Amino acid sequence: MEERKEREIIAKIMKINVNRKSELGLALSGGGARGLAHIGVLKVLEAYDLQPDYLAGTSMGGVIAAAYASEMSPGEMEQIAFEYAATRKLLQLADPTLPRNSLFHGERLRTFFDQHLQGRTFADLRIPLTLVAVDLNSGQEIHMREGLVADALRATVSIPGLLPPVERDGQRLVDGGLLNNLPVDVVREMGADVVLGVDISTSGNGDSPWQNLNHSRLVPAAMEELITTLGESIDLVMSQQIKHKLKECPPDFLLRPAIPPSATTLTGFNQAAGLIALGEKSTHSVLPDLREALLPPLTSTP
Repeated sequence: MEERKEREIIAKIMKINVNRKSELGLALSGGGARGLAHIGVLKVLEAYDLQPDYLAGTSMGGVIAAAYASEMSPGEMEQIAFEYAATRKLLQLADPTLPRNSLFHGERLRTFFDQHLQGRTFADLRIPLTLVAVDLNSGQEIHMREGLVADALRATVSIPGLLPPVERDGQRLVDGGLLNNLPVDVVREMGADVVLGVDISTSGNGDSPWQNLNHSRLVPAAMEELITTLGESIDLVMSQQIKHKLKECPPDFLLRPAIPPSATTLTGFNQAAGLIALGEKSTHSVLPDLREALLPPLTSTP
């Protein structure tokens, strides 16, 4: 009798698993202003009722992921992007400092995050979220899932040289793109069955968006060459580690919107409409296969 009950329980569990819809994980890469393309990806997914069950992001990818997890719609994100497309508006987020360990303080940026997220913690989010940073003290990749989301965002966007590290619990946290710019493995570990990765970083093939910083007004003229060299160096490291990561843990679907080099990491915000449209276009290309992958398998059991 006990053996029969055990078999019935196992059968029920198996039936539940067989009929369960696959859960979607979305991994969004860093890439500064180029990350506005992520909004287009989310617009298409939402239009076809394909809301991610898990989110992981690095740098700008983390910003977009956090906004969506906090119940901000892609349309609302798009409006904010259009608002800050003007250089004069973007400059309101810049708080220059004497170049000791960074070009900007980053406090205005953190305040911006906290205001738009309305002081939310990770526990307040509607979708599980992981943000990626790197601890300079230990050299380790850090996965942030607790505390104020604005604090974690300030850490994941801390591009060395532009923003100072975030000091927390004996750690000095900087942009997670140094070790994991496209956190496919992170979102899969969170429980995703199907992973869609979106890579908007530079290709590492010589098409450097940092070369277009000249006369941007976001960077002092005397610092342009230094920031360009630093940015290109970081991009090279990121492109190599993305290749390595993708071999170790490839996503089920990978999008690489055809973002032009003119859309720079720092100054591509004035191309918001075009970048969002490129994200939409690339998502439509995988939509049929993605929808099929998320369907529960057919069963003969009534």
